[in-house]
Amino acid sequence: MGRLSDQVVADLRRAIVHNEYEPGSRLPTAEALAEALGVSRSVVRDALRTLSSMGLVEVRHGHGIFVAMPRDDALTNALALRMQRSELTVADVLDARISLESALAAEAARVGVSDSWTVMSAHLVTFEDAVRAQNWTTANREHLNFHLSIIRALQLPALELILEPLQELIIVSSIPTEPESGEQWGIGSHDPIMAALRAGDPEQARAAVREHFAYTHSARYVEHGKRSFREARTVAAERLASPIP
Repeated sequence: MGRLSDQVVADLRRAIVHNEYEPGSRLPTAEALAEALGVSRSVVRDALRTLSSMGLVEVRHGHGIFVAMPRDDALTNALALRMQRSELTVADVLDARISLESALAAEAARVGVSDSWTVMSAHLVTFEDAVRAQNWTTANREHLNFHLSIIRALQLPALELILEPLQELIIVSSIPTEPESGEQWGIGSHDPIMAALRAGDPEQARAAVREHFAYTHSARYVEHGKRSFREARTVAAERLASPIP
């Protein structure tokens, strides 16, 4: 049954990806699918469970089977789950992020346009204002948007989609060890990155990003970096769900 079910999964996934079934549309019943595909209903039901776990279909009891609407967070959640099941630490995640983000900043400095820097600067201003106002939810969101703006400045939609799961890594690795301390949010520490991007200087941008993350070598953060990614993500989720007083 396993191999038959896998083939049904592949056939239905291909049909969904190629929009033979539109997002939100209702699929034929399990019985109709079984007849059309020449398999048993139990094989189809097994395949539908797999497709549901992939986020491609929704089984609404009493109403039918529907093609799921595309969700931006599906891949992000999948990567986060995979990383939570690994032995990676916060320091491991930060090392990878620094390497990637410094390279992206260098390329952004080379190809970016002034409109990108205007948007990025607006996120930075809103972030710093939120820190001063102790509005940690907004501070976290705008800090995330500032760093994601480096990717968006490249104007490569496919790359944005590929790197979309980075949002999870940025959130988890960016929340300060003491979030209620405005000082730890690093007001002013992003200015050299902004200046290098505006100047169109790739090497300066690369160096500015690496310098921005110099705080990760502090004694306080080195200890934090030893935490497992799964533990840090749980703490981050709790802090974001309950605004810090």
